[in-house]
Amino acid sequence: MRLSTHGPAGRAQFRRTILQSLIGTAEAEVELRRSRRQRLRARRAERRLDELRRQLSALDDGYRRPARYRWRRSAALGRTVGVLWLVGAVLLGSKIVVDGVDSTTVIVGDAAMLVLTVVWFLLAVARVPVGEPRSSESAPHE
Repeated sequence: MRLSTHGPAGRAQFRRTILQSLIGTAEAEVELRRSRRQRLRARRAERRLDELRRQLSALDDGYRRPARYRWRRSAALGRTVGVLWLVGAVLLGSKIVVDGVDSTTVIVGDAAMLVLTVVWFLLAVARVPVGEPRSSESAPHE
Protein backbone atom coordinates (compact mmCIF):
# COMPACT_ATOMS: atom_id res chain seq x y z
CA MET A 1 0.00 0.00 0.00
CA ARG A 2 1.36 3.36 -0.98
CA LEU A 3 0.69 6.12 1.53
CA SER A 4 1.96 8.96 -0.64
CA THR A 5 0.30 10.04 -3.86
CA HIS A 6 3.57 11.57 -5.11
CA GLY A 7 5.91 9.37 -7.08
CA PRO A 8 9.65 9.65 -7.60
CA ALA A 9 9.25 12.58 -10.02
CA GLY A 10 7.30 14.56 -7.43
CA ARG A 11 9.87 13.84 -4.74
CA ALA A 12 12.70 14.86 -7.10
CA GLN A 13 10.90 18.12 -7.86
CA PHE A 14 10.42 18.73 -4.14
CA ARG A 15 14.14 18.10 -3.54
CA ARG A 16 14.98 20.50 -6.38
CA THR A 17 12.74 23.20 -4.89
CA ILE A 18 14.31 22.80 -1.45
CA LEU A 19 17.84 22.88 -2.89
CA GLN A 20 17.08 26.02 -4.91
CA SER A 21 15.74 27.71 -1.80
CA LEU A 22 18.81 26.73 0.20
CA ILE A 23 21.06 27.98 -2.62
CA GLY A 24 19.29 31.35 -2.56
CA THR A 25 19.75 31.60 1.18
CA ALA A 26 23.42 30.61 0.94
CA GLU A 27 24.05 33.20 -1.80
CA ALA A 28 22.50 35.89 0.39
CA GLU A 29 24.68 34.80 3.30
CA VAL A 30 27.82 34.93 1.14
CA GLU A 31 26.98 38.48 0.06
CA LEU A 32 26.22 39.53 3.63
CA ARG A 33 29.51 38.10 4.93
CA ARG A 34 31.47 39.76 2.13
CA SER A 35 29.80 43.13 2.74
CA ARG A 36 30.76 42.91 6.40
CA ARG A 37 34.30 41.82 5.46
CA GLN A 38 34.01 38.53 7.35
CA ARG A 39 36.41 36.45 5.27
CA LEU A 40 36.31 33.20 7.24
CA ARG A 41 32.54 33.14 7.52
CA ALA A 42 32.27 34.06 3.83
CA ARG A 43 34.51 31.11 2.91
CA ARG A 44 32.42 28.76 5.01
CA ALA A 45 29.25 30.05 3.33
CA GLU A 46 30.90 29.64 -0.10
CA ARG A 47 31.80 26.03 0.66
CA ARG A 48 28.20 25.39 1.71
CA LEU A 49 26.98 27.07 -1.48
CA ASP A 50 29.32 24.92 -3.61
CA GLU A 51 28.07 21.75 -1.90
CA LEU A 52 24.44 22.73 -2.50
CA ARG A 53 25.16 23.48 -6.15
CA ARG A 54 26.87 20.08 -6.53
CA GLN A 55 23.81 18.38 -5.07
CA LEU A 56 21.52 20.30 -7.42
CA SER A 57 23.64 19.44 -10.45
CA ALA A 58 23.65 15.77 -9.41
CA LEU A 59 19.87 15.91 -9.16
CA ASP A 60 19.58 17.67 -12.53
CA ASP A 61 21.92 15.12 -14.16
CA GLY A 62 19.32 12.49 -13.46
CA TYR A 63 20.58 11.10 -10.20
CA ARG A 64 17.97 8.66 -8.96
CA ARG A 65 18.03 6.27 -6.09
CA PRO A 66 18.56 2.76 -7.46
CA ALA A 67 16.31 1.42 -4.72
CA ARG A 68 13.40 -0.20 -6.57
CA TYR A 69 14.39 -3.76 -5.76
CA ARG A 70 15.09 -2.95 -2.11
CA TRP A 71 11.69 -1.32 -1.64
CA ARG A 72 9.91 -4.36 -3.01
CA ARG A 73 11.66 -6.55 -0.51
CA SER A 74 10.94 -4.26 2.42
CA ALA A 75 7.35 -3.72 1.21
CA ALA A 76 6.79 -7.49 1.09
CA LEU A 77 8.28 -7.82 4.53
CA GLY A 78 6.09 -4.93 5.69
CA ARG A 79 2.99 -6.74 4.38
CA THR A 80 4.08 -9.91 6.16
CA VAL A 81 4.54 -8.00 9.40
CA GLY A 82 1.12 -6.40 8.85
CA VAL A 83 -0.51 -9.82 8.50
CA LEU A 84 1.34 -11.05 11.59
CA TRP A 85 0.10 -7.96 13.42
CA LEU A 86 -3.51 -8.70 12.50
CA VAL A 87 -3.18 -12.34 13.55
CA GLY A 88 -1.51 -11.22 16.79
CA ALA A 89 -4.31 -8.73 17.45
CA VAL A 90 -6.94 -11.44 17.05
CA LEU A 91 -5.03 -13.85 19.29
CA LEU A 92 -4.37 -11.15 21.88
CA GLY A 93 -8.03 -10.15 21.88
CA SER A 94 -9.12 -13.74 22.39
CA LYS A 95 -6.61 -14.20 25.24
CA ILE A 96 -7.90 -11.04 26.91
CA VAL A 97 -11.45 -12.35 26.67
CA VAL A 98 -10.49 -15.79 28.06
CA ASP A 99 -7.79 -14.94 30.66
CA GLY A 100 -8.39 -11.27 31.46
CA VAL A 101 -5.93 -8.40 31.23
CA ASP A 102 -3.59 -9.41 34.09
CA SER A 103 -2.25 -12.73 32.77
CA THR A 104 1.38 -13.22 31.78
CA THR A 105 0.40 -14.36 28.28
CA VAL A 106 -1.47 -11.12 27.64
CA ILE A 107 1.44 -9.01 28.90
CA VAL A 108 3.91 -10.84 26.63
CA GLY A 109 1.47 -10.63 23.72
CA ASP A 110 1.05 -6.90 24.29
CA ALA A 111 4.82 -6.38 24.25
CA ALA A 112 5.08 -8.46 21.05
CA MET A 113 2.35 -6.33 19.44
CA LEU A 114 4.28 -3.17 20.31
CA VAL A 115 7.43 -4.58 18.69
CA LEU A 116 5.50 -5.64 15.58
CA THR A 117 3.95 -2.19 15.37
CA VAL A 118 7.37 -0.51 15.40
CA VAL A 119 8.72 -2.96 12.79
CA TRP A 120 5.65 -2.39 10.60
CA PHE A 121 6.11 1.37 10.86
CA LEU A 122 9.76 1.16 9.86
CA LEU A 123 9.05 -1.08 6.87
CA ALA A 124 5.70 0.11 5.57
CA VAL A 125 5.51 3.77 6.55
CA ALA A 126 9.07 5.03 7.02
CA ARG A 127 10.19 2.68 4.19
CA VAL A 128 13.56 1.81 5.68
CA PRO A 129 15.41 -0.44 3.18
CA VAL A 130 16.25 -3.97 4.25
CA GLY A 131 19.79 -5.29 4.07
CA GLU A 132 21.41 -2.28 2.39
CA PRO A 133 23.54 0.44 4.01
CA ARG A 134 21.89 3.87 4.16
CA SER A 135 24.98 5.57 2.71
CA SER A 136 24.27 4.04 -0.73
CA GLU A 137 21.11 6.18 -0.97
CA SER A 138 22.78 9.53 -0.60
CA ALA A 139 24.15 11.60 -3.43
CA PRO A 140 27.75 10.84 -4.38
CA HIS A 141 30.18 13.16 -2.65
CA GLU A 142 33.08 14.64 -4.56
